[in-house]
Amino acid sequence: MNTFIFPAVVEKADDGGVGLYFPDVPGTAVLAPNIQTAVKDAKNMLIDCILEMEHNNMAIPVPSDPDDIELNDASDRIVFVEVFLPPYRDAAANKSVTVNCTVPQWLRDAGKDAELNFSQLLQNSVKDALGIK
Repeated sequence: MNTFIFPAVVEKADDGGVGLYFPDVPGTAVLAPNIQTAVKDAKNMLIDCILEMEHNNMAIPVPSDPDDIELNDASDRIVFVEVFLPPYRDAAANKSVTVNCTVPQWLRDAGKDAELNFSQLLQNSVKDALGIK
């Protein structure tokens, strides 16, 4: 499986920040100054945890139904964190490879005149088409 979506519980921390943990993945918890940083850090942690489970031939937990997750405080919330693993599974997967792409000559010339990086443009376009950030 390449894409995983897990529910995460967000709690307000006493210092004004937020805590976030995955009920289905033991040992996962992050503390951050804001929700954006918490989700980013939690996503990286989830990637590391799943890769470690795969490496050790462990079963990946099945994500809980959000209705089955008990919240401890009225201010707690559930967010969903999605991870796409292929770029992280193998260092060789990030190795650059040559791809042939055909465009009209006038477009190539205009791109060169504008000093566009065709490789970067193609990478960004493919990532956008796949919904990868």
